[in-house]
Amino acid sequence: MIYNWNIIGHNKQLEMLEDDIGSGNLSHAYLLSGPGHIGKYTVAKKLASILQCNNNFCGKCPTCIQIRKGQHLDTMEFPNDREALKIGQIRNIIARCNMSTQSNYNIVILQSIPRMTTEAANALLKTLEEPPEGTVFIMTTGSVSELLPTIVSRSRLLKFHLFSTDYLVKKLEELFPDVDDKTIQQVARLSLGRAGRAIDLVNHPDKLAHFLKLYKDTLYLLDTNNVVERFSYVEELIENERMRKDFLGVLTHVLRSKILEGKDLASRGKLIEMVSKTQDAGILLKQNVNARLVLENLMLT
Repeated sequence: MIYNWNIIGHNKQLEMLEDDIGSGNLSHAYLLSGPGHIGKYTVAKKLASILQCNNNFCGKCPTCIQIRKGQHLDTMEFPNDREALKIGQIRNIIARCNMSTQSNYNIVILQSIPRMTTEAANALLKTLEEPPEGTVFIMTTGSVSELLPTIVSRSRLLKFHLFSTDYLVKKLEELFPDVDDKTIQQVARLSLGRAGRAIDLVNHPDKLAHFLKLYKDTLYLLDTNNVVERFSYVEELIENERMRKDFLGVLTHVLRSKILEGKDLASRGKLIEMVSKTQDAGILLKQNVNARLVLENLMLT
């Protein structure tokens, strides 16, 4: 690597970015796609620093510090605040990109662009078709299927993937040599293949306890045939949207692990069906379908 990215994994994707920079073949738009908490936004921020810094991504100059803090004038950042990105915001971005800059580039970092309204997406598409000179868009998404195909086709796509538990154990042991083996193993398993979440869990024991409880709850719910207990758990999930999302993620991970471990074809078929229904439940909840109905149907499965 030419630059010190200082993140876990994704070497292939980082090498592609370095090749673009070194060859002068920089794209006007990059789309980083993959599951949440795996480092896409971190890569976006560091790419912006590499492009703007005149000291070989030193990490110490005013430019690097300002970008790290989200305060650089010519690096516009729009982290995911769970609010829709509207056409007025996109028009404002376009207007600023058409202004002259004292920096190397006008850079726009857009996290989770599926939250754009239809009007905003169409406005962005027009800009990607005829981008202002010296402008680089760095965008992230959980899945390209949630975007207009024309936005995807006008961006350089980099796909990011989950890590294996064994890989995360190795990397966490390198990063946190003072953390005990049991905690490292728990974190690697409960991070569900997400390096960003793994680091977060090590640094925040309360979050680790939260996911450990969800993991134990999931194993119990899969083992019990008591529908009353399952429906009682639904009441907890209804009260906490964050817990619902985390629970579905843990459930999917546990089911997939059981599929890999299982040898009986009939049991694997049932588990695969359960994974599908869990994913369907997540989609329905995103569409604001009645949470109680969705979760109770899932518990009956």
